Amino acid sequence: MKKLSIILLMLVSVSMLYAQETRMTRKEAKAARKAQLVEKTKALVNAGTWQFDATQMLPASGRSRTLTSSYRVIVTESEIDSYLPYFGRAYRAEYGSTDSPLSFKGEISDLRVEDWEKGGWMISFKTENKNDRLEYTFHIGKTGSATLKVNSTNRQQISFYGDLIETDRER
Repeated sequence: MKKLSIILLMLVSVSMLYAQETRMTRKEAKAARKAQLVEKTKALVNAGTWQFDATQMLPASGRSRTLTSSYRVIVTESEIDSYLPYFGRAYRAEYGSTDSPLSFKGEISDLRVEDWEKGGWMISFKTENKNDRLEYTFHIGKTGSATLKVNSTNRQQISFYGDLIETDRER
């Protein structure tokens, strides 16, 4: 009987050690995934070519909306390819146009990349579509989550939430 209780005690001890070891490896795996995301995001920002995938938008007036279609902004050091929706007030708009003012390709000017005080980066630049001047400001977290604010001379500000990823097309 004594041998049986000793064997049971040993089995319980081994299983507890194994369970604790499994938890430690989960924590380590999570930390490794986070470190990998941080390094990937840092490499994308330093390379100057990346894509912002928008998942939610917040107009200046109105409620936020979850985006169900694929909206994105592709940025290189000198060009932008923007494909985003717009909801909000227009102070001046082209008559009869049904196109989004945030769907265009253009040149980037005044590009600034700064370390963000909360960790991560702040990237801002100016660009123009066919009849408006726009300023894009990205706040990018260490793990790649990002916020985009778009200021326009002819429209209300709009914000987007999403993630920074590698571009999905060759330039």
